Amino acid sequence: MIKQISTLILAPFMFFVTKSLCLFYSSLAVVYLVIKFLKYDPKFWNPKVRTHPPACLSNPEFGTHNYIRVNGIKLHYVEKGDKSKPLMLFVHGFPEFWYSWRFQLKEFSNDYWCVAIDMRGYGDSDKPEGISSYEVDQLSDDIKSVIKELGREKCYLICHDWGAVVGWNFVQNNMNMVEKYVMMGAPSAQAWRKVIMSSEFWDQFKKSWYIFYFQMPRLPEFTISLNDFAVFKAVGSKQKSDTYTDEDMEAYKYTFSRPGALTPPINYYRANISFHKMPKLTTPTTFASGLYLLGEDDLYISKATGAELQKFFKNLQYEVVPGTNHFLQQDAPEKTNAIIRKFLKS
Repeated sequence: MIKQISTLILAPFMFFVTKSLCLFYSSLAVVYLVIKFLKYDPKFWNPKVRTHPPACLSNPEFGTHNYIRVNGIKLHYVEKGDKSKPLMLFVHGFPEFWYSWRFQLKEFSNDYWCVAIDMRGYGDSDKPEGISSYEVDQLSDDIKSVIKELGREKCYLICHDWGAVVGWNFVQNNMNMVEKYVMMGAPSAQAWRKVIMSSEFWDQFKKSWYIFYFQMPRLPEFTISLNDFAVFKAVGSKQKSDTYTDEDMEAYKYTFSRPGALTPPINYYRANISFHKMPKLTTPTTFASGLYLLGEDDLYISKATGAELQKFFKNLQYEVVPGTNHFLQQDAPEKTNAIIRKFLKS
């Protein structure tokens, strides 16, 4: 009874806080835009028009492109490796697409059938309309359907950022479909809520500003497109030139500058950042071996999430990867791949 009363009180309070922070960060964005307007620079306001994809997106070294139909939508994926070997499924985050796994597709394809999907709303996958189309339960069911449509009962699951948020949900509800799993750069929705309402509140709260800002309609899409999608330069600003080249950056800019490409990914935040509506979850009786990785210099996720996840996900290892940022599978692919391979062999 006390728990139910606390929930009834907390939910509207957090709803108020979320909307207030959305307005606060949106106001800051508007002030920034006014200042930039007064210092008018045409290049800042008018992104480059990109009509052709860079060659790296069709590089056969990364695999071959294909499509699969699940839950009434078409998903694009890139595959590499022998189909008779165990399935290794890669699920990307924001702002990414299948290409963020290019190093892992090459690294693990000798031992696994590697498949990197574009999640619904991303890249060359279908982009259903409406915020509700991107609720985590539906996204989790996409993973389940992909595994089945690929003719498998189980997979090795590798996820990053939003892919990890969805991956935690999938693992919790479908533990029997996972041989082993690796989650990078994001906790489960439940662990995030617990950390942001715990003694570690301030650390995660500071890192979560963009989550509240993304609740605003249209404005986030507009600001991301400014200065020729400079956000994708910032994504790679701490990465070595050989792991995030100018052509790699063009691949991201091309993909997210296509008409309607930004709203569906941001709808992931709009559909799932709620303190009163929880996703459907089951409690596993047995737990597959799992690994949770965070970059040492991650700007978005508190390291306190690791201990919180281990309270529920039994048989879970937690490791901070030294000298890496949030995008650790691209920032330090050799180091990250070595940790994953060691875990898979353990």
